[in-house]
Amino acid sequence: MKRTVFVILILIGLSAFIHRYQNGDTFSQLYALEGTWKMETKKGILLEEWKLVHKDYMQSRGCFIKGTDTTVNEKVALENKTDGIFYTSTVEEQNNKQPVPFRLTSSENKIFIFENTEHDFPKRIVYELISRDSLHAWIDDAEEASKKRQDFYYHRVN
Repeated sequence: MKRTVFVILILIGLSAFIHRYQNGDTFSQLYALEGTWKMETKKGILLEEWKLVHKDYMQSRGCFIKGTDTTVNEKVALENKTDGIFYTSTVEEQNNKQPVPFRLTSSENKIFIFENTEHDFPKRIVYELISRDSLHAWIDDAEEASKKRQDFYYHRVN
């Protein structure tokens, strides 16, 4: 009996390791986010500053700049875990400042889709790496003809 339990535990651990290793290829494509991304709007400037902390973890800080005032409005953890790749967002003025996880559900042609169907809005966060210096991101309610879609067109600052 003890031997069977030991073998099952080894298989579970091995399965988790293989899953994380397979996600590693996808996760490493997200390293392209590293750096500072800027979007100018009529109201001010949006910045996303991405940092690679280690091979399975990135973090971002989202800021809004208006004149000489800078406000940090979002912090993001991007993690390669044994049960998937997660984009976890903490927004200052939403969800009682509690983190909200979005699971990577698709990654094709440099388009990465993160979803959380239980969340009110957004239900989906999408990053499209257009080129080394161009990024299109959007959030929506995961409906095909979404009227709640918000687009963000960034260019790399560094």
